[in-house]
Amino acid sequence: MASRFEIVSAVIEAEMAKPYSHWPHADCFFFGCRVADALDPSLGLENAYKGSYKTLRGAQVALRRRGWKSLVELFSAHLEVIAPATARVGDIGVLQIGNAEHVAVCTGMRFITKTAKGRSFHDLAEVKAAFRVG
Repeated sequence: MASRFEIVSAVIEAEMAKPYSHWPHADCFFFGCRVADALDPSLGLENAYKGSYKTLRGAQVALRRRGWKSLVELFSAHLEVIAPATARVGDIGVLQIGNAEHVAVCTGMRFITKTAKGRSFHDLAEVKAAFRVG
């Protein structure tokens, strides 16, 4: 059986290899959902949200249509909220980058997210909320 680190590393590498131009199927939100589902398949996050938006504007509309004002609220409905400093490999974080929230995954000492420019690493201080997975 693969370790938590091996599972998370495999999903990170697979997701980062996908061109961002395949958005929304290769954006930061589905990146986070796929990591969470790999660690806990019972969550079914990817299937729950698949096809719910096609543009960034559509993502915002879909979020609000489901009753959430932010990604923090959405993930709070599915996962246990934790202090960012207690996050372990594979836990989910939400970052504020400019005027947009981004879903990130804990890699140990940092969090990684996917942007149009590729992988982006962020320090713990940049995580506005974190969630336990598995």
